[in-house]
Amino acid sequence: MNGGNCTAPGVCSCPPGFQGPYCEGGICTEKCLNGGKCIQKDTCECSKGYFGLHCEFSKCVIPCLNGGKCKGNNICRCPTGFKGDHCEIGRRSPQRSTCTRACRNGTCQPDNTCLCDSGWFGKLCNKNKPWA
Repeated sequence: MNGGNCTAPGVCSCPPGFQGPYCEGGICTEKCLNGGKCIQKDTCECSKGYFGLHCEFSKCVIPCLNGGKCKGNNICRCPTGFKGDHCEIGRRSPQRSTCTRACRNGTCQPDNTCLCDSGWFGKLCNKNKPWA
């Protein structure tokens, strides 16, 4: 495989950047992380849910809101005007509103929805995030 010269089963002379009994594996100068596999010279094939040159970043399990961008390891980069772990909090003070049902751990919004405080979720912000 990969241009190797095999003289017997499992006995191969591999070209630069490859290794293994049949030259099937790559040689990566830096280790592939999070279960990633080196497939050719300095190229990692990442496990599901990971990305990056060496599979060093995990995709955001909880998506970033309000136009925020996932920067790996569940870290969101929020656009101007938003903050919070997932860009769920508007920085401007919301208009005073009256919700039909009280928000437990959050703020009532003009559209009769709850904007949850960090670490809480659900329609009434009454569910605690175990990962927060």
